[in-house]
Amino acid sequence: MKTALFLLLTVCLCCTTFTPRTAHAHPHVFIDSSLTLHFEGNSLNSINVVWTFDDMSSDMFLSDLDTNADGTLTQAEWNKQRPDIQGYLAEHSFFVHVTLNGQKLPLTTVTNFIATFENGTLTYKMDIPLIVSQKATAQKVQIAIFDPSYYSDFYTPLESITVTGKNDLQISIDDAPELAFYQGQIIPTAVTFEF
Repeated sequence: MKTALFLLLTVCLCCTTFTPRTAHAHPHVFIDSSLTLHFEGNSLNSINVVWTFDDMSSDMFLSDLDTNADGTLTQAEWNKQRPDIQGYLAEHSFFVHVTLNGQKLPLTTVTNFIATFENGTLTYKMDIPLIVSQKATAQKVQIAIFDPSYYSDFYTPLESITVTGKNDLQISIDDAPELAFYQGQIIPTAVTFEF
């Protein structure tokens, strides 16, 4: 009896030890994002993106950005480090993933990329040039903000989306399983509209 029990425990231990497991990541940085969609005529011309970092991440990043350690982020400090940060984000499409009728649009540059640190909160602002012209048939646009490594977690609620230049645009926030990331385990939400 003791031998049978010992063998059973050994088998259970081996199963739990050597069975492959799915890796589970968790984010370390939490960011609230907002978007302004700028239309001119019948074209979507740019997206203004604002990221507001959580308090802990704000403190952590400020320690890198604030080179003289005086607790503020000056324009000179930001100007010195902006090219490196912008270059890194460009390699990752600025974590902004835009699809047009299911096809991903490349995002390689931003303008007016600024950082501010006020009341303990770090904020990034950037404008993403993008030309999507209206066609005879409706086109579906999805804009999802996410970090595929899942080191950063972005939250983009519907109330954080504004539109200029187009009054009748119907916007929703939908799950986007076709943009699933982190080995397909995480399904992002996407700002979705047709025009």
